[in-house]
Amino acid sequence: MQTPINYLSASELAAKIRDGELTSRQAVESCFAQIEKHNPTFNAIVTLNKTAALATADQADRAQANGEPLSPLHGVPITIKDTYKVKGLRVTAGYEPLKDYVADEDAVPVKLLKEAGAIILGKTNTTTLAMDMQTFNPIFGATNNPWDVKRTPAGSSGGCATALAAGMTSLSIGSDLAGSIRLPASYCGVYGFKPTHGVLSMEGHIPPLPGQVNGFRTLAVPGPLARSVDDLALALELLAQPNPYDRKVAPLLPDDGEAVNVSGLKIAWMDDFGGVPVSSEVKEKLAGFAAKLAEAGAAVHKVEPQGMDYEEIWELWSAFVGMQSNLDMSNLMRAIGDRVSKKTVKDIPMHRKIVGPISVKKLMEAFELQSRYITKMDNFLSDYDAWLCPVSSTIALEHQKPTGHFGDFRIYNTPVKVDGADVPYYVVTQAYTTILTATDSPVVSMPIGLGSSGLPVNIQVVGRRYTDRRLLKVVKVLSEYADGFSYPQQS
Repeated sequence: MQTPINYLSASELAAKIRDGELTSRQAVESCFAQIEKHNPTFNAIVTLNKTAALATADQADRAQANGEPLSPLHGVPITIKDTYKVKGLRVTAGYEPLKDYVADEDAVPVKLLKEAGAIILGKTNTTTLAMDMQTFNPIFGATNNPWDVKRTPAGSSGGCATALAAGMTSLSIGSDLAGSIRLPASYCGVYGFKPTHGVLSMEGHIPPLPGQVNGFRTLAVPGPLARSVDDLALALELLAQPNPYDRKVAPLLPDDGEAVNVSGLKIAWMDDFGGVPVSSEVKEKLAGFAAKLAEAGAAVHKVEPQGMDYEEIWELWSAFVGMQSNLDMSNLMRAIGDRVSKKTVKDIPMHRKIVGPISVKKLMEAFELQSRYITKMDNFLSDYDAWLCPVSSTIALEHQKPTGHFGDFRIYNTPVKVDGADVPYYVVTQAYTTILTATDSPVVSMPIGLGSSGLPVNIQVVGRRYTDRRLLKVVKVLSEYADGFSYPQQS
C-alpha cells in the first residue's frame, strides 16, 4: 500500500521534491489537511504558521522548477517545540506570562533548519517550561496520545511525538533534560534522539526566560524526533555543523566510513537496573529483540556497566537541576523547601537534591562526580557498539492527575502500578532516562514494535559520547530487526 504523503519521512519528501515527483505545496497542504482533521482530538500543534508556510512552499517550488541549487530539506514541512523561538511566531513554553510573547529572532536550531530549506508548519505543545513528564500547560491544555486518547504522549516534547505519530509533520525538534525527547518517542512509537551533550546549540530555547541568565549549562540538549533513523541522521548533520551563531558547540567525531553489519556488532543489553521495576510487557519485547539480534549473528550480552551506584547518579542529576534552576531563590527558601519535601522525595532519588541550599563547592563536587561516571560509562561502551535498555518502566501511561502544585509546576504523588507493584510516578518516568542524561551519553529512543497491549514499545540505544554518527548507523541496522507497524491514523 502506498504511503500517504503526510507519512513520508523528511528524507523521502526531500528526495521527491528534488526530483519533481512531488511539490512542496503538496507536502505542506497534506500536513495541514491532517492537522485540520486530527489536531482537535490530539492537541499536538498549538500555533499554526499556515499562510507563511504555504507562501514559502510556493517559493520552494519555483526554485525547484528554475533549476536553482536545493538545500537538504528544500520544501520539507516540519514542526518546532513551543520552547524554541521562531521569528514572528509566539513562543510560550506553556507558561502563562509568555502567552502573547512573539519571538523577534530564530533559535539557532530553527535558523539552521530554515537555511537547510525546511518549512515551519507551526509549534508543538509542551509542558510548562518543559518541566513535566506529561504534556499539559494552562494555556493550551493537554495533548493526547494518538494510539489512545486516554493516555498521555509523555512530556515535555509530547506535542512533537504526537504530531509525528499522527502524520501531521515529517520531522520535529524537541529538547531533553529528564527524557523529554526519549519518553514521548517511546509512548508514541517514533524515533527520538538525545545527542551527546554540547554538540548542538540550545540558543533561543526557553527556559531560560527571555532576558534571564541561562542556568542550564549542563544536561539539557536539543534533538530531533522522526519516524525514521535516516531523518535523525539528516537532522544531526544539519544541526551539528559549525555555524557562526554559536561557536561554543563541541565537534562530533567524524564518521569512519565503515559499513555496519549486524554480524559484526557487539551489543550489550539489560532489561532493568537500579532496582526499578519494568513491566513484563516491556521486558518480554526487549528480550525478544535481543534474541533476534543474536540469531542474526550479533554478539549479544546481557550486562550492565560495573561500579555504577544508580542512586548516587540519580541524586547527581537532581543536584544539577536544583543548582541550575531558580538561580534567584535564596538558600533560606531552598532550605524550607527541602524540609517540606523531604518525606515526599524519600523514595524518589532523582528528586532528593532538587531543593536544598546550594553553593559553588556543591556545584564543583557535582562536576567531579559526573566526570567519574562519564568515564565509567564510556569505558563500558568502548567494548560494545551499543547498550540497549528500557526507556520507561511501562508503555504509555493513562493521563495522570496532579496531586498538588509547586509554583507553576504540577506534582504527582500517586504511585503507578507496574505489574501490580506501586512505583512512584517520577521513578517510572525518569529513572531510566536521567542516568544517561547525567553521563552525557548519546541515546536513540527506538521503536521495536507493539507490545501485548497493542501499544508501542521503545528501547534506549546508548553510545559513547561524540560517536553520535556511528550510533545512528548502528540504530539503522538494528531497526531492520524491529517489528513493523502502521500508525493509528495511517491505516
